[in-house]
Formats: sequence, structure tokens, C-alpha cells
Amino acid sequence: MSDSFVSSTNILDWLYRDPESAEIFTLRATFRRWIQVEIALSNAHFLKGMISKGALAEINKLAEVPLPELSTFRAGTLNVGYPIIELLSHLNSQLSPNARGLLHVGATTQDIMDTALALQISEAGMLLHSHLNRLGDAMATLVLENQLTIMPGRTHAQHAVPTTFGLKCAVYLSELDRHRARLKTSIAEASCVSLYGAAGTSAALGPDEQEIRSIVAKKLALRDEYIPWHASRDRFIDVTSQCANLSVTLVRLAREIVDLSRTEIDEVFEPGGLHKGASSTMPQKRNPVMSEAIIGIGLQAIASANSMYRAGEIGHERAAGEWQLEWKALPETLMSTISAIKIATEMLEGLGINLENMRANVEKQNGSIMAEAYMIELAREIGRERAHDLLHEASKLSASENISLVDSIVRLDPDIPRYFSEWPLNPADYIGNAQKVCAQVVDQWKINKKKAR
Repeated sequence: MSDSFVSSTNILDWLYRDPESAEIFTLRATFRRWIQVEIALSNAHFLKGMISKGALAEINKLAEVPLPELSTFRAGTLNVGYPIIELLSHLNSQLSPNARGLLHVGATTQDIMDTALALQISEAGMLLHSHLNRLGDAMATLVLENQLTIMPGRTHAQHAVPTTFGLKCAVYLSELDRHRARLKTSIAEASCVSLYGAAGTSAALGPDEQEIRSIVAKKLALRDEYIPWHASRDRFIDVTSQCANLSVTLVRLAREIVDLSRTEIDEVFEPGGLHKGASSTMPQKRNPVMSEAIIGIGLQAIASANSMYRAGEIGHERAAGEWQLEWKALPETLMSTISAIKIATEMLEGLGINLENMRANVEKQNGSIMAEAYMIELAREIGRERAHDLLHEASKLSASENISLVDSIVRLDPDIPRYFSEWPLNPADYIGNAQKVCAQVVDQWKINKKKAR
């Protein structure tokens, strides 16, 4: 039985959790990050003449030390409430007597754990950035290929005016572009060192505290931060908030795909394959299972991110329980967001588009989707109010007698066509600046992608 099967505690994670993001936050990876931080601190102490070259050589080898036996380690950690004391005991047991006791000098448990978490956030951020770029590129392709693909624009779930599928996708691409910028900033700010001792005074680090902290930050490729932040979780909250914000877009996108793939709309369809989205009892079904997964995972990311606001309600200089909530909420938010965006990318890259149905749906309801277009054109001759009233009556007549909007207009006033240079109007000519918007959004996406590298 595979590790992923055994370690999964729910169907959603078992089916859809991205393995790369999950690996970043496994206990194994977390242990290695803790050890990495402890080693970095010892290297700083060495540079300040506090550790001998021989002792440092031993300490550096701890990067490859076997991890402790988890059941025993868990028992000791439960007794203390935090894992670092037990970890130090394990690490010191791997060192010669001359090198023991040199680890962790001047640090507190939260320094090690927060710095390790910053490393994990940085790593997860790079993975998220990679998937976000790929998703945006897939969306940009849809924008360019469908900038003139006419379809119904819908407001309040009803036909409004003609639009294009490219413009619809361009709105999403613009959102993704903003998400990319916000996430990059929030992750960069959260990827900072924590090394301040028990209550943030850095007293235990001695007079070289600032230099020691800077050395550790540089060795770990983290941002140096002079001001203690044990109780200040705003940077982590910002990361999860931006993940939740992105997840809202992903959920909205998935709901759009669900709606547009409805039988009576049938404008798009998810990538398929043998029994993809099949029903156990209705052989004709092809359920939008990728969209459904995105919605479920995205909502989970949003819920976990909301928990981070409560985790930030810390009193005095250190948390008393709130921190423990963060241990679960922060990784869950990142893993769920990455998982959702990965599925969304795969879905968009293979998305099917029913061009004929999009165009045919524009003509539904006897062409009433063009009522605004006729009203605007007519308003130039008879005024907006009269034109609006006429098109309102024409629309009612079209619906009640099941005749075209054009025929209903003429029935109400046979002289109306003389006000138009083209009769009837072509829906493809009433898409405004859709094509220009598509071009601008794609150009902006590409420009910002280069800047974000």
C-alpha cells in the first residue's frame, strides 16, 4: 500500500492534492528544514569565532542525519508541547562530545520553526508561481484564439448583449495577472528570517546579534529582518489571504465552466477520455469533474485562509495556542491553492469549445439579445426614452408571439428600418472594444511575466 494512500485522511486530498506541494510540508521535509536552520545558525556562530572548524564540520553533516524514530519523538514532543527540544536531543546524540551543546545557542523554538516555515513558504511560492504562469499562458491562448468568437454575454444569469469568449477569458487573465503580482510581493515579504530569542530582545545572541541574524538570513536565502515578529503574523496572513483571493478566481472560473457546459447551453466542455466524468448509472453523462474538484479544493483553501485571521490574535510577545492553529491552516491553504491551480491549468489546456453553439445561442429568444443595439442606434434619431420604450414593447411582442425581434420592431413601426444604415444588425458588429481589450490584456500578461522572473 502506497504512502500517499496510507497518509491520506480524506477523499479530496487523496484524489487531488498536488504531490509536489504536499512534499514541501511533509513532516520529513519540515524536520529537514528545522535542521537546516540550526546548521545555518551554527555557521554564523563559527564566523563569529564561537564554534571551532572541527565542530562545525560535524554539525554540517547533520544535514544528512537519519531522522528520529517518530513514535519516540512524538512522545517527547507531546510532553514538552513543541518539537525542537526533542530534535536537539536527537541531533546532539549524533555528534561527538566536543561538538555537543553548540546548537541552538541564542535561539528559541519559534525562531527555528518560523524560519523553517519561511523557507517552506518560499519554496511553495515558487511552485505556485510556476503553475500560475502556466495557467495564465493557457488563458492567454484562449483569449487570442477566441477574441472574435461571438457568444451571449450574460447578466443576472440571462442573455444581455453579445460578447466574445476571448473577452470573457481576458477578464480572467487580467485577474490572474494581478494575483501574480500580489502573491509575489506577499511571499517575498513572508520569506524572512526569525532569530530574536525568547521574547524578541535578541539578548541571548549577544552583541553580535544583528550580524549573526544577517549571516543566517543570507545562508538560507531569506530576507533579513531586524524587528522581531514572533507575535506579528501579518505577513503569513497576507500570503494566505492572497491564496484565498486567487482561489476565489479559480472557483469562479470553475463555476463558469460548469454553467457553460450545461446541456441546454453546451458552449464548452472539459477534457475527456474513457469514462471521464462518467455516471455510475447514466451512461450519457459527462460530468465536469475537474471543475468540481477546483471548487471543492478552492473553497477549502478559502476556509483555511480564514482561520489564519484567528491564528493572528496573539497576546504579548508570543502565542498561547493561536500558533498551533497556524501549523495546520497555513500549509493547508498553500497546498489547496496549488492543487486547485494545477487542475485548473490542465482543464484550460484541454478545454473544448463549441463555437457553433456559442453563435447559435446568440440567436436564441428570437434575437432579443440585440435589443440594446437597436435601441442605441435608434436613440440617435428619436431619443433614448422613446427608443427604449419601443424596444421594450418589441421584445415583449417577440416573446409572446415567438417572432424575431426584427419582425416585432417592424410590426410596431414599419418606418423604423429607414433609421438604420444596416438592417438587420449583425451581432458580430456589436461587440464594442472586445478585440482591443483582448490584445491589451495578453500584452500586459506577457510584459508582467517577464518582469516577474
